[in-house]
Amino acid sequence: MMMMMDSRSWAQTRFEATSLAGKPVFHLQQFELSSALAAVHGKAVPGHGMISAVVVRGVDGIRHQPTHANISVDGGLVGDRWSAGKANRGDQISMMNVDVACVIANGQSVVLFGDNLFTCMDLSEESLPVGSFLQVGDALLQVSKKPHVPCGQFRDRFGTPAFESAAKNQRIRGVYLTVIGAGSISLGCPISVVDDPMTSCP
Repeated sequence: MMMMMDSRSWAQTRFEATSLAGKPVFHLQQFELSSALAAVHGKAVPGHGMISAVVVRGVDGIRHQPTHANISVDGGLVGDRWSAGKANRGDQISMMNVDVACVIANGQSVVLFGDNLFTCMDLSEESLPVGSFLQVGDALLQVSKKPHVPCGQFRDRFGTPAFESAAKNQRIRGVYLTVIGAGSISLGCPISVVDDPMTSCP
């Protein structure tokens, strides 16, 4: 059964549970998922948007949902477990479309995705090709060539149809971002595609 809700309000709802396990009762069947994803397809905004939610994955396993956060060139999203892992700059920060995430979650928490940023922006490859630069609050980020593919945990949390859809269209999972310039971000702050800072005139 599909649950209808405002995606931004959903994304900012605090996670109160202790387990990150998904609940099969919320998993959508393929026909439900395809229909819902088609319905939100036209809502994505090309070229600009805003931050609808921020999730920091603590090394202790706890997921935090701050209203403000900092981004550093070496550490990615400050406080996130990325820097405690393999620390490949190609996947420093992950970002997903909030409407797509809301559909897939179908009532489950935004923190289950494991992504850092959620936005109304169009993250399709046509709108946001690899190498694109994004101004996110005060930070400058670049779309990584590393594809954001679903993992086994994604299947467990959101079901096989969601996993298969994301495997076929990798931008359903959104994008990985490399930090080019440090800065602060907050809920509601703008995101926009910018010219290549290496070639832009001062």
